[in-house]
Amino acid sequence: MAKLPNAEKIKKVEELNGLFMKAKSAVLANYQGIEAPELTALRSHMRGRSIDFRVIKNTLARQAAKNTPFELLDEEFSGPVSLVVSYEDAVAPAKALADYAKTGAQKTPKVICGVVEGKKVSPEEVKALADLPSKEALIAQLLATMNGPTTNFVGVMGGLLRKLVGTLEAIKEKKASE
Repeated sequence: MAKLPNAEKIKKVEELNGLFMKAKSAVLANYQGIEAPELTALRSHMRGRSIDFRVIKNTLARQAAKNTPFELLDEEFSGPVSLVVSYEDAVAPAKALADYAKTGAQKTPKVICGVVEGKKVSPEEVKALADLPSKEALIAQLLATMNGPTTNFVGVMGGLLRKLVGTLEAIKEKKASE
């Protein structure tokens, strides 16, 4: 006789499915060996960055991931797995895990893989995302790059005007002395 899912499991699958549908990115990480107080600190660290951290049941996650961008993680849902999710910033989960590793915690989650805007990424790619400058820093670099040519143009035009005014003054003085 097949075991029927209970209402609590159905509710959890629906909740996870909603999470998968609206997530911009997520990282799967193995949390094995992290003691309860450290896990609490990790959750607090993630919550402070507006990131959802959950320990998930693999069978429920597989069911919830169907027909979502996270379906491609089906075979990765095995062993003790946690899910680090961002609904706004695609690189936030990777950065948050890297920042947590820098806090000096005895044990940190080991990245299994991730999904960024519908594409599966390897642990190395997750690390590369974590090493990217922040969105604000990238915008500042872009604006500085765009501002450079404008500043140079203004400088060149100012120099040309000064030369023109100098030349006109010289002509005026020459005419006045004649």
